[in-house]
Amino acid sequence: MKAIVVREPYASLILRGEKTWEMRKAACHYRGVVAVISKGSGTVVGTAEIVDSLSSIDSLEEYAQAEPKHRVPQNLQRQAFSDGWRTPWVLLNGRRLTTPVLYKHPSGAVIWVNLSEDVTAKVRQQTQCMVLRSSEESRVLHRILGKVGSSLSGRAGPELHSAAREGSSSPRYALTEDLTLGDVSSESIRRVTITGGNLRNDHIYLPLDFFPEEAIGGENKSARAARTITVIFKPGQVVQTDVDRNKKIFRARSAVRDFFAVAGVLEGDVVCLTRTGTFCYEVTKES
Repeated sequence: MKAIVVREPYASLILRGEKTWEMRKAACHYRGVVAVISKGSGTVVGTAEIVDSLSSIDSLEEYAQAEPKHRVPQNLQRQAFSDGWRTPWVLLNGRRLTTPVLYKHPSGAVIWVNLSEDVTAKVRQQTQCMVLRSSEESRVLHRILGKVGSSLSGRAGPELHSAAREGSSSPRYALTEDLTLGDVSSESIRRVTITGGNLRNDHIYLPLDFFPEEAIGGENKSARAARTITVIFKPGQVVQTDVDRNKKIFRARSAVRDFFAVAGVLEGDVVCLTRTGTFCYEVTKES
């Protein structure tokens, strides 16, 4: 199986479907599914499908207009353009592996890596499981929506039936009895104002009471916490890390640095910490 090496936060953006152009210096003639390696991690973190390779971008103006596709932040575009990163490889259907797969990086490999049979088998096993799980989730969702539709059809008044025939999307008919969408409570969100020191040192000051005690460790790597938490930087990487009790920061500083760069975080901006599960958090810039 072929694999491409992509640095963060771009690898994570591809796997979340938020980046469809991977900018390279030359055209790509390969078409098909490839593994995605997060540069420097020593692991395969997901798969994506290369479906096209477009003509190189000829101007900085065009480069800026394409930012929603390549996700290179504005402050890095001039350098990327000057260095020759102008040719879009089009990648779709990104899927993150549940568990990253270790591989041995061949000496000198920069763009492509041919994975061993053992690593390929482990990657394919996970992707097959993800496809099966996704199919099952779709079937369950269809059953739920079918139940909701039948229930509403049986008790709805003439106004709703008329709206349905006309394709109305009126919010007056919320599906609240059988299918509810849970809101994130205020207790699950903390807001932190970013300082100049945060930006210079790649960290965010964290409220310790917002995190589980077993995920809070000592001041250095030798005193890591009993377990890690999953932190999803939007935009940016998805990392497993713990919290430094003394400094009150995430230990994974490189992911914070990438988040600051891609999200365009400035001194005085507010960052939202959202707890989405007992050991899972999202980090976003407040608009």
